[in-house]
Amino acid sequence: YLFILSTVSSLNALNINKKSVLTTFSTTFATSEDGKADKFPNRRLEKKEFSFSKGLTALTVSIALFHVFSILFGAPVFELYPDTLYFSVLMTLLTTYPLMWYFFFCDSLPAVLKILSDSKFDNLTESYFHSMILWTVFGAWIGAFPIPLDWDRPWQTWPITCCIGASLGNSAIHFIIGFKLIFGLFRDRRKITLNRSV
Repeated sequence: YLFILSTVSSLNALNINKKSVLTTFSTTFATSEDGKADKFPNRRLEKKEFSFSKGLTALTVSIALFHVFSILFGAPVFELYPDTLYFSVLMTLLTTYPLMWYFFFCDSLPAVLKILSDSKFDNLTESYFHSMILWTVFGAWIGAFPIPLDWDRPWQTWPITCCIGASLGNSAIHFIIGFKLIFGLFRDRRKITLNRSV
């Protein structure tokens, strides 16, 4: 479910920039700006190759980094190794996997690194991905607070609360961004109808 949600939300974020994707049966993708490939058939399409090995390497490195950071922030090193690995895979799925799609379409590593390090962005897509990463990590961090409490509940074990917090943080930012997009769409339509009536 989360894999499908991350893929769909990544593609929706990329559609904000009005890029359309035309796929063939191979791994070659043709991208046209502003979706005008059908209107201008003589226009040259930019071909991009999807590198499976680069994507797999990025995901593996991300899982390893989240695993190391989890241990540095207090996760058990050897006792709950599979649980920490599960948490690392979940965080990679919610943060790095959408960035891979963005990198595939923009084809610029500095643009992806800007999302991770900067707070001023060139477009709404970069702002969306930055907020998504921050809210997911913040949700996982907030989710760690109930673990040391002495309630002795089965859901207090590592990494259940962190996984729930990360998922809730990611879902909350998807809801907020969706609300902003819908509100902006209605606001723009209202301006257009007001300008036509004048």
